[in-house]
Amino acid sequence: MNDTKIVKAYCGKHKRYYGLEVKQFGSVWKVVNMVSLQQNEFNVIMSQVVQPTFDTNENLKPCLSCGNRRIGGCGCSQTRHACNKNMPYKFDCVYCNEFKVDYSFPTGSARDFNDSVLTLGQCKEVKLIDFSNVQWNLFDNVPFHEDGSVCYPHEPRIHVKAAGKDIEFHGYNISKMDEGVYYDIPGNDDFGIECDVNTTTIQEHPGGYFYVNFGAITAQINQHGGSFMLNGSTVATVGSRFKMQLLLTEGGHYSVFIDGVFRGDVRVQNSGKVRIIFGFTHESHHCHLLSHADLSNIRMIQTKNR
Repeated sequence: MNDTKIVKAYCGKHKRYYGLEVKQFGSVWKVVNMVSLQQNEFNVIMSQVVQPTFDTNENLKPCLSCGNRRIGGCGCSQTRHACNKNMPYKFDCVYCNEFKVDYSFPTGSARDFNDSVLTLGQCKEVKLIDFSNVQWNLFDNVPFHEDGSVCYPHEPRIHVKAAGKDIEFHGYNISKMDEGVYYDIPGNDDFGIECDVNTTTIQEHPGGYFYVNFGAITAQINQHGGSFMLNGSTVATVGSRFKMQLLLTEGGHYSVFIDGVFRGDVRVQNSGKVRIIFGFTHESHHCHLLSHADLSNIRMIQTKNR
């Protein structure tokens, strides 16, 4: 079923794992199938649709006791099946109020699977690509940098370091700075990135800020914090330390999570590749103080639907 997406879910009572196949009907995604997952399968996929609630489609039976179709919407199945961790899963487990949709970031590696392909549900194949040591592309928007190392010998020789799970930004003593890294994603791929952000080491002088550009998502964060925006509208105000999770699904559905909490989403039409940019900027100055910012514990996943 190439027109379906996968949403992760789990039983909060017995810690069992599931994949929900969802299909779009008008503007709403509904569940058309549910499959049991092994934990290692659950750990390498990301939910491909973000929606406040999900109902089952008419091809699936509703709750036999109360007629509910809302995922996690009633408690009838616990009583009906004398729920326990050893029983095989039942079709109406999906309605149980212990059944939770999951937007957590993958914790496993796609390299644990042959050909990095999972077959889920009714011939639903998901090709997995993860990045434990991605090669970021560097950019520098300032054509000339004055050398401040003579007067200020502690100025870093390298101002952007990007390797594996960390990206570091180190400012200049004299020159203006506008540098960072980028990565290009095909517009139809599902993509997610999660990392810890720290801007506490930005100085009042020379100042500056860390910024994000990712399709419809933009952000500017200084030593006091800042804001995340979707198409120019603020969806989250953050401090100078936080966990950031950004998702791109459905070829143009952008979602922002801060410290594990969903903060907003927007849908746009992607055309061609999408570029994710992390950068740092400050104005020119003469000072022995340096501004810094860093991203750590970076995890990325990219999913191609076959």
